[in-house]
Amino acid sequence: MADNSQPESPPLTSLQLTIRVSAGRHSAGYTSSISNYSTAAKGPETTRPATKATIPEIERALAGYARLVEVLSASRTPDFPDPHVTMAQMRVSMLLSAVGEARMSDLAHSLGSSPSTLSSLVDRLVEAGLAVRRDDPRDRRNVLVSLAPAGAQMLDQFNELGADALRSLLEQLDDQEIAHVNQTIELLVAAARRLSAQQRSSEEPTP
Repeated sequence: MADNSQPESPPLTSLQLTIRVSAGRHSAGYTSSISNYSTAAKGPETTRPATKATIPEIERALAGYARLVEVLSASRTPDFPDPHVTMAQMRVSMLLSAVGEARMSDLAHSLGSSPSTLSSLVDRLVEAGLAVRRDDPRDRRNVLVSLAPAGAQMLDQFNELGADALRSLLEQLDDQEIAHVNQTIELLVAAARRLSAQQRSSEEPTP
């Protein structure tokens, strides 16, 4: 069977990945100071902007993010609590942290990996004591995978590394600039909530 998984990206620093870990590790609500952008855990915010950004402005934002990643990658080496954990294994761990125990087939679909590729990654995580694998008692044909306590601790340590790196970056800004950053983060969190709600809605079976 052909492996349709995407090639692994170059290693990222903990700063670049902190937001991904935080999203999975912390499910508490996030309250924005911007009107109509509450993202409390009680439910996703469905309020949409009056007008959507134009394609050129979106591309400009993406280009700016690419420049930020380029600068950070040049100035920092990848930070991992365990140097033996690869980027691909971190992706699996992050997904398990976000979704909890899941079937191997569902994880492969979410990651865009082939079952054989995912099985190899999970094997290494289980051997390292970072993940737990067991048969599904409801269907022995399925295998369930979850994050082990050691895996959760690893992600917490990784998150702390990223938070320290992000704090160092933010310390270069003044209060007014920090206010702009906070407002932008609030807008992105609200947009992520709306996108997540749209994706869940599209996956629900039609009655």
